[in-house]
Amino acid sequence: MSAHEGDSLWIDWNWAFFIDLDGTLVEIVGHPEHAELTPAGRQALSSLYERAGGAVALISGRSIASIDRIVAPLYPPAAGIHGAERRDAAGRMLRAPPVAEDLIARARWELGRVASAEEGVLLEDKGDALAVHYRGAPDLEVRLRGLVDRLAASSGGALEAQPGKCVIELRPSGHDKGGAARAFMAEPPFTGRRPVFLGDDLTDEDGFRAVQAMGGAAIKVGAGATVAEWRLPGPEAVIAWLSGEVPAYRENQGRMHE
Repeated sequence: MSAHEGDSLWIDWNWAFFIDLDGTLVEIVGHPEHAELTPAGRQALSSLYERAGGAVALISGRSIASIDRIVAPLYPPAAGIHGAERRDAAGRMLRAPPVAEDLIARARWELGRVASAEEGVLLEDKGDALAVHYRGAPDLEVRLRGLVDRLAASSGGALEAQPGKCVIELRPSGHDKGGAARAFMAEPPFTGRRPVFLGDDLTDEDGFRAVQAMGGAAIKVGAGATVAEWRLPGPEAVIAWLSGEVPAYRENQGRMHE
């Protein structure tokens, strides 16, 4: 099926696809380890990979190991920790230089102490990145963001804070989902295709801007202000769109200002 770009955007198998995971392809759950890809989602992703000639990459804040656990037995190109690690279409692993262990160890200790003391706070350890989830304790948002901001400021530029939906991450500086999409687009089988990026969170806005700059399409999943020009309501609709069953619709309200 080819795309029609009036008020509806249907999938085109000749595009290059960049897809976020949590909140986009899978539902957000209370604990990251409990996230699951539905059978319909696995079938849609597998079929898309075949129809698009392998030009499909998952780009997530999760580690690649965590991505693989969710989409197994599929093994697509992927970028984890917002692009700090990447597996290309040939299966080669590319990783940013590791962050100094003393910086991560200190942050792990400080954030872990808070997570242990406060009910509803969860620390997700990704190795060179740490994510503090507070969906169960939203009243602690200001305190947690202040702590992560302080840790980032004291890292000498090695780490940066990244807010998201009921989560704030401390991650290696200089990497984002837009950079990951650009790296994939410089390699086969992505080269020469029109890129499209699907995501639901603040971290996906970098990906949206990147594909828009390359003449591609950005699809925001769920509610919220965005630079994306298209929208789908949730993961179930994403899976239906990837299967060619429904279109995305044009975004007219709630756009971010550049």
